[in-house]
Amino acid sequence: MVTGGRSEKKQQVMLRDMKTEIEKVVEPILVQEGFDLVDMKLSRFKKNYRLQIFADSDHGITIDECAFLSRLVGTALDTSDVIQSRYILEISSPGLDRPLHSDRDFKRKIGEAMAVDVIEDGRERTVKGTLTGVENDVLILNGEDGEEKIVLSRVRQGKIIL
Repeated sequence: MVTGGRSEKKQQVMLRDMKTEIEKVVEPILVQEGFDLVDMKLSRFKKNYRLQIFADSDHGITIDECAFLSRLVGTALDTSDVIQSRYILEISSPGLDRPLHSDRDFKRKIGEAMAVDVIEDGRERTVKGTLTGVENDVLILNGEDGEEKIVLSRVRQGKIIL
């Protein structure tokens, strides 16, 4: 007898839908306070949920700002009743080693050494260098072979070299 397949899939759909509703509550609060919602993870263990929110801004995010946002977001989630059982809320920085994807992600990292995974002609290659600019959806990297311009739509991800 096979069990768990349907209920596991049903739970994944439920979590995805719930995450969408939570995002509608959370994102406007972060934006109002000058932060971006970088990522959000929602998981469930037994009867409790764990909601992890990763926020950032052009100036970064401090521990005090995370605590402040946690109070605002927690109050909004409690009054919205989007999560109808116990949950743990964590708000933090996305971290230094997070993957970079968007124009805004890269603009925040100008001057940093990075590795950028680029997809060209169905193949992936990695370009390493210092990000010197982002203009019109084009990354400008200065590497060992000189300056290279990479169209953002061909970037799979970038990572800061620590």
